[in-house]
Amino acid sequence: MMISPNISVADGRFRLRLLALFVAVVMMMAMPSLSFVIHYYCYTSNHCYYCPEHLHRQQTQYRCKCSSSLTTISSAATTTTNDELNSIDDDDDENDEERNRLLLHKRFSSLRSIGVDYGLTRTGIAITTGGYQPRPLTIVSGLNNTQLATSIVNYVLSERATNIVLGLPLHKNGTASEQSSITRLFGLELLKEVRKRCGPNVHVNLWDERYTSKEAAARIAAEAMARNRRIPSASDLSGELDADAACIILEHYYKDMGLDAEQMVFEDESMERECEMIYKTNVEMEERLRVERMEERERNVNARREMMERDRALEEENVDGGNKKRKKKKRKR
Repeated sequence: MMISPNISVADGRFRLRLLALFVAVVMMMAMPSLSFVIHYYCYTSNHCYYCPEHLHRQQTQYRCKCSSSLTTISSAATTTTNDELNSIDDDDDENDEERNRLLLHKRFSSLRSIGVDYGLTRTGIAITTGGYQPRPLTIVSGLNNTQLATSIVNYVLSERATNIVLGLPLHKNGTASEQSSITRLFGLELLKEVRKRCGPNVHVNLWDERYTSKEAAARIAAEAMARNRRIPSASDLSGELDADAACIILEHYYKDMGLDAEQMVFEDESMERECEMIYKTNVEMEERLRVERMEERERNVNARREMMERDRALEEENVDGGNKKRKKKKRKR
Protein backbone atom coordinates (compact mmCIF):
# COMPACT_ATOMS: atom_id res chain seq x y z
CA MET A 1 0.00 0.00 0.00
CA MET A 2 1.46 3.35 -1.05
CA ILE A 3 1.40 6.09 1.49
CA SER A 4 1.24 9.70 0.19
CA PRO A 5 4.03 12.01 1.35
CA ASN A 6 1.41 14.34 2.74
CA ILE A 7 0.05 11.60 5.03
CA SER A 8 1.89 11.10 8.29
CA VAL A 9 3.11 7.74 9.49
CA ALA A 10 0.53 7.74 12.31
CA ASP A 11 -2.32 8.23 9.85
CA GLY A 12 -1.02 5.35 7.74
CA ARG A 13 -0.96 3.03 10.73
CA PHE A 14 -4.48 4.05 11.63
CA ARG A 15 -5.73 3.26 8.12
CA LEU A 16 -3.99 -0.14 8.20
CA ARG A 17 -5.69 -0.99 11.48
CA LEU A 18 -9.04 0.14 10.10
CA LEU A 19 -8.57 -2.06 7.02
CA ALA A 20 -7.66 -5.08 9.19
CA LEU A 21 -10.77 -4.54 11.28
CA PHE A 22 -12.91 -4.40 8.12
CA VAL A 23 -11.43 -7.65 6.81
CA ALA A 24 -12.05 -9.37 10.16
CA VAL A 25 -15.71 -8.29 10.17
CA VAL A 26 -16.22 -9.57 6.63
CA MET A 27 -14.67 -12.95 7.51
CA MET A 28 -16.88 -13.31 10.57
CA MET A 29 -19.97 -12.63 8.47
CA ALA A 30 -18.86 -15.14 5.81
CA MET A 31 -18.06 -18.00 8.24
CA PRO A 32 -21.64 -19.43 8.47
CA SER A 33 -21.92 -19.58 4.68
CA LEU A 34 -18.49 -21.19 4.44
CA SER A 35 -19.46 -23.83 7.02
CA PHE A 36 -22.66 -24.64 5.09
CA VAL A 37 -20.70 -25.03 1.84
CA ILE A 38 -18.19 -27.36 3.50
CA HIS A 39 -20.93 -29.61 4.97
CA TYR A 40 -22.84 -29.70 1.67
CA TYR A 41 -19.65 -30.71 -0.13
CA CYS A 42 -19.05 -33.49 2.36
CA TYR A 43 -22.61 -34.83 1.98
CA THR A 44 -22.78 -34.76 -1.86
CA SER A 45 -19.29 -36.00 -2.61
CA ASN A 46 -19.09 -38.60 0.20
CA HIS A 47 -15.81 -37.06 1.08
CA CYS A 48 -14.67 -36.29 4.60
CA TYR A 49 -13.54 -32.70 4.76
CA TYR A 50 -13.03 -32.93 8.51
CA CYS A 51 -11.88 -36.06 10.32
CA PRO A 52 -14.82 -37.76 12.11
CA GLU A 53 -12.86 -37.71 15.34
CA HIS A 54 -13.24 -33.95 15.34
CA LEU A 55 -16.92 -34.08 14.36
CA HIS A 56 -18.09 -36.91 16.67
CA ARG A 57 -20.82 -34.74 18.16
CA GLN A 58 -22.24 -33.46 14.84
CA GLN A 59 -25.52 -34.92 13.69
CA THR A 60 -24.29 -35.47 10.05
CA GLN A 61 -24.10 -38.86 8.35
CA TYR A 62 -21.67 -39.44 5.48
CA ARG A 63 -19.09 -41.91 4.15
CA CYS A 64 -15.70 -41.06 5.49
CA LYS A 65 -12.74 -42.00 3.33
CA CYS A 66 -10.48 -41.64 6.36
CA SER A 67 -11.90 -44.96 7.56
CA SER A 68 -12.85 -48.16 5.81
CA SER A 69 -16.51 -48.23 6.84
CA LEU A 70 -19.51 -45.99 7.01
CA THR A 71 -19.00 -43.56 9.83
CA THR A 72 -22.17 -42.45 11.52
CA ILE A 73 -21.51 -39.40 13.58
CA SER A 74 -24.93 -39.55 15.18
CA SER A 75 -24.27 -43.10 16.42
CA ALA A 76 -21.20 -41.96 18.31
CA ALA A 77 -23.19 -39.16 19.83
CA THR A 78 -25.99 -41.58 20.69
CA THR A 79 -23.54 -43.98 22.35
CA THR A 80 -22.13 -41.16 24.39
CA THR A 81 -25.62 -40.03 25.31
CA ASN A 82 -26.64 -43.56 26.39
CA ASP A 83 -23.56 -43.83 28.57
CA GLU A 84 -24.38 -40.51 30.11
CA LEU A 85 -28.00 -41.55 30.64
CA ASN A 86 -26.90 -44.81 32.28
CA SER A 87 -24.62 -42.91 34.60
CA ILE A 88 -27.44 -40.48 35.33
CA ASP A 89 -29.79 -43.40 36.10
CA ASP A 90 -27.20 -44.88 38.45
CA ASP A 91 -26.84 -41.51 40.13
CA ASP A 92 -30.62 -41.24 40.42
CA ASP A 93 -30.83 -44.69 42.02
CA GLU A 94 -28.12 -43.74 44.49
CA ASN A 95 -29.88 -40.48 45.20
CA ASP A 96 -33.18 -42.28 45.74
CA GLU A 97 -31.55 -44.72 48.16
CA GLU A 98 -29.88 -41.87 50.00
CA ARG A 99 -33.15 -39.93 50.09
CA ASN A 100 -35.06 -42.94 51.43
CA ARG A 101 -32.39 -43.55 54.03
CA LEU A 102 -32.56 -39.92 55.18
CA LEU A 103 -36.36 -40.03 55.33
CA LEU A 104 -36.24 -43.26 57.34
CA HIS A 105 -33.68 -41.79 59.71
CA LYS A 106 -35.78 -38.64 60.09
CA ARG A 107 -38.87 -40.72 60.84
CA PHE A 108 -37.12 -42.85 63.46
CA SER A 109 -35.39 -39.87 65.06
CA SER A 110 -38.76 -38.55 66.24
CA LEU A 111 -40.62 -41.88 66.62
CA ARG A 112 -41.84 -42.48 70.17
CA SER A 113 -42.15 -46.20 70.88
CA ILE A 114 -43.27 -48.47 73.69
CA GLY A 115 -41.20 -51.65 74.10
CA VAL A 116 -42.86 -54.78 75.51
CA ASP A 117 -41.07 -57.88 76.77
CA TYR A 118 -44.07 -60.19 77.07
CA GLY A 119 -44.08 -63.11 79.48
CA LEU A 120 -46.65 -65.42 80.96
CA THR A 121 -45.67 -64.37 84.50
CA ARG A 122 -44.26 -60.85 84.11
CA THR A 123 -44.20 -58.31 81.30
CA GLY A 124 -41.67 -55.51 81.10
CA ILE A 125 -42.59 -52.16 79.52
CA ALA A 126 -40.14 -49.47 78.40
CA ILE A 127 -40.24 -46.30 76.32
CA THR A 128 -37.93 -44.25 74.12
CA THR A 129 -38.01 -41.37 71.66
CA GLY A 130 -35.76 -41.75 68.65
CA GLY A 131 -33.99 -44.71 70.27
CA TYR A 132 -32.12 -42.47 72.73
CA GLN A 133 -31.67 -43.89 76.22
CA PRO A 134 -34.70 -46.19 76.53
CA ARG A 135 -36.02 -46.14 80.07
CA PRO A 136 -38.11 -48.76 81.87
CA LEU A 137 -41.66 -47.82 82.79
CA THR A 138 -42.95 -50.74 84.81
CA ILE A 139 -43.21 -54.50 85.18
CA VAL A 140 -46.77 -55.82 85.05
CA SER A 141 -47.79 -59.15 86.57
CA GLY A 142 -50.95 -61.01 87.55
CA LEU A 143 -53.03 -59.85 84.54
CA ASN A 144 -54.65 -61.79 81.74
CA ASN A 145 -54.06 -60.85 78.10
CA THR A 146 -57.04 -58.49 77.87
CA GLN A 147 -56.12 -56.64 81.05
CA LEU A 148 -52.46 -56.51 80.03
CA ALA A 149 -53.34 -55.09 76.61
CA THR A 150 -55.50 -52.44 78.29
CA SER A 151 -52.64 -51.53 80.63
CA ILE A 152 -50.16 -51.20 77.76
CA VAL A 153 -52.56 -49.00 75.75
CA ASN A 154 -52.99 -46.81 78.82
CA TYR A 155 -49.23 -46.19 78.74
CA VAL A 156 -49.40 -45.55 75.00
CA LEU A 157 -52.02 -42.85 75.54
CA SER A 158 -50.37 -41.28 78.58
CA GLU A 159 -46.91 -41.23 76.97
CA ARG A 160 -48.30 -40.20 73.55
CA ALA A 161 -46.49 -43.02 71.77
CA THR A 162 -47.21 -43.91 68.14
CA ASN A 163 -45.46 -47.27 67.93
CA ILE A 164 -45.34 -50.52 69.94
CA VAL A 165 -42.46 -52.99 69.65
CA LEU A 166 -43.41 -56.41 70.96
CA GLY A 167 -40.57 -58.87 71.52
CA LEU A 168 -40.97 -62.15 69.65
CA PRO A 169 -39.18 -65.15 71.23
CA LEU A 170 -37.53 -67.48 68.71
CA HIS A 171 -35.25 -70.50 68.80
CA LYS A 172 -31.49 -70.03 68.48
CA ASN A 173 -31.66 -70.88 64.78
CA GLY A 174 -34.36 -68.26 64.21
CA THR A 175 -37.33 -70.61 63.88
CA ALA A 176 -40.62 -70.11 65.67
CA SER A 177 -41.11 -71.61 69.11
CA GLU A 178 -44.14 -72.44 71.21
CA GLN A 179 -43.76 -69.16 73.02
CA SER A 180 -43.79 -67.39 69.63
CA SER A 181 -47.35 -68.59 69.00
CA ILE A 182 -48.43 -67.45 72.47
CA THR A 183 -46.84 -64.05 71.88
CA ARG A 184 -48.55 -63.69 68.50
CA LEU A 185 -51.94 -64.39 70.12
CA PHE A 186 -51.26 -61.68 72.67
CA GLY A 187 -50.10 -59.39 69.85
CA LEU A 188 -53.49 -59.76 68.16
CA GLU A 189 -55.23 -58.95 71.43
CA LEU A 190 -52.99 -55.90 71.82
CA LEU A 191 -53.64 -54.82 68.24
CA LYS A 192 -57.38 -55.08 68.81
CA GLU A 193 -57.17 -52.83 71.86
CA VAL A 194 -54.92 -50.38 70.02
CA ARG A 195 -57.29 -50.09 67.06
CA LYS A 196 -60.28 -49.53 69.35
CA ARG A 197 -58.68 -46.80 71.48
CA CYS A 198 -55.83 -45.32 69.41
CA GLY A 199 -56.97 -45.76 65.83
CA PRO A 200 -54.96 -46.79 62.78
CA ASN A 201 -52.04 -44.42 63.40
CA VAL A 202 -50.45 -46.57 66.13
CA HIS A 203 -48.71 -49.72 64.88
CA VAL A 204 -47.75 -52.95 66.62
CA ASN A 205 -44.48 -54.50 65.39
CA LEU A 206 -42.95 -57.87 66.26
CA TRP A 207 -39.18 -57.85 66.84
CA ASP A 208 -36.72 -60.67 67.46
CA GLU A 209 -35.95 -60.71 71.19
CA ARG A 210 -33.40 -63.55 71.31
CA TYR A 211 -30.84 -63.19 74.11
CA THR A 212 -32.28 -59.86 75.31
CA SER A 213 -32.92 -61.21 78.83
CA LYS A 214 -29.39 -62.65 79.04
CA GLU A 215 -27.95 -59.37 77.76
CA ALA A 216 -29.95 -57.44 80.36
CA ALA A 217 -28.67 -59.74 83.14
CA ALA A 218 -25.09 -59.34 81.88
CA ARG A 219 -25.42 -55.56 81.89
CA ILE A 220 -26.77 -55.52 85.43
CA ALA A 221 -23.95 -57.78 86.61
CA ALA A 222 -21.31 -55.67 84.83
CA GLU A 223 -22.68 -52.48 86.39
CA ALA A 224 -22.62 -54.08 89.85
CA MET A 225 -19.00 -55.17 89.37
CA ALA A 226 -18.01 -51.69 88.14
CA ARG A 227 -19.44 -50.17 91.34
CA ASN A 228 -17.94 -52.85 93.61
CA ARG A 229 -21.34 -54.17 94.56
CA ARG A 230 -22.64 -57.66 95.02
CA ILE A 231 -23.64 -59.35 91.80
CA PRO A 232 -27.41 -59.85 92.03
CA SER A 233 -28.81 -63.35 91.89
CA ALA A 234 -31.58 -64.58 89.62
CA SER A 235 -34.21 -63.92 92.28
CA ASP A 236 -32.92 -60.38 92.73
CA LEU A 237 -33.11 -59.73 88.99
CA SER A 238 -36.74 -60.75 88.69
CA GLY A 239 -37.87 -57.27 89.71
CA GLU A 240 -36.04 -55.37 86.96
CA LEU A 241 -34.86 -57.85 84.34
CA ASP A 242 -38.01 -57.75 82.18
CA ALA A 243 -38.10 -53.96 81.97
CA ASP A 244 -34.41 -53.83 81.05
CA ALA A 245 -35.02 -56.48 78.40
CA ALA A 246 -37.76 -54.25 76.97
CA CYS A 247 -35.19 -51.41 76.79
CA ILE A 248 -32.77 -53.67 74.87
CA ILE A 249 -35.55 -54.64 72.45
CA LEU A 250 -36.02 -50.95 71.69
CA GLU A 251 -32.28 -50.42 71.29
CA HIS A 252 -31.97 -53.20 68.70
CA TYR A 253 -35.13 -52.08 66.91
CA TYR A 254 -33.86 -48.53 66.45
CA LYS A 255 -30.34 -49.64 65.61
CA ASP A 256 -31.64 -51.59 62.59
CA MET A 257 -34.29 -48.93 61.78
CA GLY A 258 -36.94 -51.63 62.16
CA LEU A 259 -36.05 -53.16 58.78
CA ASP A 260 -36.73 -56.76 59.86
CA ALA A 261 -39.80 -55.94 61.96
CA GLU A 262 -43.11 -57.68 61.28
CA GLN A 263 -46.08 -55.36 61.46
CA MET A 264 -49.15 -57.04 62.87
CA VAL A 265 -52.40 -56.93 60.90
CA PHE A 266 -55.77 -58.58 61.21
CA GLU A 267 -56.31 -61.64 59.07
CA ASP A 268 -60.04 -60.98 59.11
CA GLU A 269 -61.12 -57.67 57.57
CA SER A 270 -64.37 -57.75 59.53
CA MET A 271 -62.34 -57.39 62.74
CA GLU A 272 -60.61 -54.33 61.29
CA ARG A 273 -63.95 -52.74 60.39
CA GLU A 274 -65.41 -53.56 63.81
CA CYS A 275 -62.46 -51.96 65.59
CA GLU A 276 -62.69 -48.93 63.30
CA MET A 277 -66.37 -48.46 64.13
CA ILE A 278 -65.65 -48.73 67.86
CA TYR A 279 -62.82 -46.20 67.52
CA LYS A 280 -65.06 -43.72 65.70
CA THR A 281 -67.75 -44.17 68.34
CA ASN A 282 -65.20 -43.54 71.09
CA VAL A 283 -63.94 -40.42 69.30
CA GLU A 284 -67.47 -39.07 68.93
CA MET A 285 -68.21 -39.79 72.58
CA GLU A 286 -65.01 -38.06 73.68
CA GLU A 287 -65.90 -35.09 71.50
CA ARG A 288 -69.35 -34.86 73.08
CA LEU A 289 -67.85 -35.07 76.55
CA ARG A 290 -65.33 -32.38 75.63
CA VAL A 291 -68.09 -30.08 74.36
CA GLU A 292 -70.16 -30.73 77.51
CA ARG A 293 -67.17 -29.94 79.72
CA MET A 294 -66.55 -26.71 77.82
CA GLU A 295 -70.21 -25.70 78.13
CA GLU A 296 -70.21 -26.49 81.85
CA ARG A 297 -67.01 -24.51 82.31
CA GLU A 298 -68.57 -21.60 80.43
CA ARG A 299 -71.66 -21.76 82.62
CA ASN A 300 -69.53 -21.72 85.75
CA VAL A 301 -67.59 -18.72 84.46
CA ASN A 302 -70.82 -16.86 83.66
CA ALA A 303 -72.24 -17.72 87.10
CA ARG A 304 -69.12 -16.38 88.81
CA ARG A 305 -69.26 -13.23 86.67
CA GLU A 306 -72.91 -12.63 87.60
CA MET A 307 -72.14 -13.19 91.29
CA MET A 308 -69.29 -10.68 91.13
CA GLU A 309 -71.56 -8.14 89.44
CA ARG A 310 -74.23 -8.59 92.14
CA ASP A 311 -71.65 -8.16 94.90
CA ARG A 312 -70.36 -5.00 93.21
CA ALA A 313 -73.91 -3.64 92.90
CA LEU A 314 -74.60 -4.35 96.61
CA GLU A 315 -71.39 -2.58 97.59
CA GLU A 316 -72.37 0.46 95.54
CA GLU A 317 -75.83 0.51 97.15
CA ASN A 318 -74.31 0.30 100.62
CA VAL A 319 -71.93 3.13 99.83
CA ASP A 320 -74.74 5.32 98.48
CA GLY A 321 -76.95 4.55 101.47
CA GLY A 322 -74.16 5.49 103.90
CA ASN A 323 -73.58 8.81 102.15
CA LYS A 324 -77.30 9.69 102.32
CA LYS A 325 -77.42 8.97 106.08
CA ARG A 326 -74.41 11.23 106.65
CA LYS A 327 -76.07 14.07 104.71
CA LYS A 328 -79.29 13.80 106.79
CA LYS A 329 -77.32 13.96 110.05
CA LYS A 330 -75.50 17.08 108.88
CA ARG A 331 -78.82 18.80 108.03
CA LYS A 332 -80.26 18.04 111.48
CA ARG A 333 -77.27 19.68 113.11
